[in-house]
Amino acid sequence: MNLSPMPIEAVAYNQPPSLRVRNIERGVGAATATFRAGPDHLNLKGMLHGGIIAGLMDAIMAIAAGSHPDPKKRQFSITLSLAINFVGAAGDEELFLSAQTTGGGKRTAFLEARINNAGGDPIATAQATFKLLPPGSEVKE
Repeated sequence: MNLSPMPIEAVAYNQPPSLRVRNIERGVGAATATFRAGPDHLNLKGMLHGGIIAGLMDAIMAIAAGSHPDPKKRQFSITLSLAINFVGAAGDEELFLSAQTTGGGKRTAFLEARINNAGGDPIATAQATFKLLPPGSEVKE
């Protein structure tokens, strides 16, 4: 996976504050990012809330689905389906997100993603299908 760093100003446009990912790197149909889970993201047991995990999976896969290092070639993506496997627990810590396209065509992309903790332990995996809109539709003027 060959990824390029993106300036934060170019990607912070629509992420809700509770799901704001950082250090986004894009490749063709692939993306990585980090997320700092804090006390506001935890459930009553002190573990990362499943809804936050689902939102992070959707965010990283949406970035990856139509991703390209050249902004003129990016495609905005809309989630059609999302399946998540919760395989570990996370707390107040730094998380690492990655997603890549596994197939699709001009209008649809299939993706896989994972979230790991700093030690490399898996927190969740996911599979999704996204609808792709025309190139350049992601860029906000």
